[in-house]
Amino acid sequence: PDAKNGAEFLNLQARFLRLRDMSYADDLIKRFNLDTSANLKRMSKGMKQKTAIVDAFMADPEILLLDEATTGFDPLMQNVFVDLIKQEKSKGKTIFMSSHMFSELESTCDRVAFLKNGHIIQIVDVKEIRGNEKTKKYKIKFVKKEDYKEFLRYPFNMIRLQENLNQVTVQITDEKINDMFQVLSHMEVKFISQIPLTLETYFKEKYNQTEVA
Repeated sequence: PDAKNGAEFLNLQARFLRLRDMSYADDLIKRFNLDTSANLKRMSKGMKQKTAIVDAFMADPEILLLDEATTGFDPLMQNVFVDLIKQEKSKGKTIFMSSHMFSELESTCDRVAFLKNGHIIQIVDVKEIRGNEKTKKYKIKFVKKEDYKEFLRYPFNMIRLQENLNQVTVQITDEKINDMFQVLSHMEVKFISQIPLTLETYFKEKYNQTEVA
């Protein structure tokens, strides 16, 4: 029989899974602020996602497959979901996720597979992305226009110029960093900041560089 509301649906699923203890399901319902009395067909996308998450986790499975689990979630609920994934990981669970939310993947996953046109183009260890970064990006702002123009004469890889701000973004290898700072030591610099490599920027670079037949 079709379930009329979230509570009936979860109870039917519990019977199918032979789950007698609903205490973890109740905990998840509270965490996600899920109204289980709502009619299933009239639920918003976010409410349906919450119901599906409770259904997936309530029997405490060893392996979980999650497909775009947080679509329809607001930032608060996304944080609740991330905390849940971290908790389940700490128990030794194996969790497969598909997501377009790079911040979500970066904060929860150990390894990420990049897809292009249905093909895996690379599998990366999230912790190693920044540690293995061979080239770095720096944003540099000069006090004087003369210093800004003088810096542009050097053979560094300038990937963004903002002349009105006396500002430049440089992409540079570790071997050349000392050379760059040597040049800057003779100039008046207002600030210099490193732009960290994120999972999203790493993916975009690999995506654009990889040809898939």
